[in-house]
Amino acid sequence: MSWMPKVLGCFALSASLLLMGTFGTSNLYGSQKKVVLVLTVTDDSFEAQVQKSTKPVLVDFWATWCGPCRRYGPIVDQLAQDYKGRLKVVRVDVDNNPRLSRQFRIQGIPTSMVFKKGRLIKTWVGLHSEADMKSQLDDLLKSDEGEK
Repeated sequence: MSWMPKVLGCFALSASLLLMGTFGTSNLYGSQKKVVLVLTVTDDSFEAQVQKSTKPVLVDFWATWCGPCRRYGPIVDQLAQDYKGRLKVVRVDVDNNPRLSRQFRIQGIPTSMVFKKGRLIKTWVGLHSEADMKSQLDDLLKSDEGEK
């Protein structure tokens, strides 16, 4: 009977490891590779990534503490996915990039801007629905495609 505690102890250890791997803080959530389509842009990289881009660029000005920004974030991610290859999508954290915030006079967030050939062509302030954004982006991109 001296083997019984060892077997039970081994079973308990195996069961707890299995449960930790399934329900614990393992990499289950993070193990799925997610392609990041939204680039983080800074005061220093804005010119190269946005103003010199050959594609139109949607810029999302946001902050981590902003509730509407957090609700808008997944919409921006989806737009990046849906317009992949046609529209570059980037984010600017207004708290970490004060020069850009001043340059573009960001007074409310989220603020979205579209740049074409380095020029600002459209601005939205506040939380907008995915359908609204798609409708307006489609119009902007149609006019861009007509220029070619």
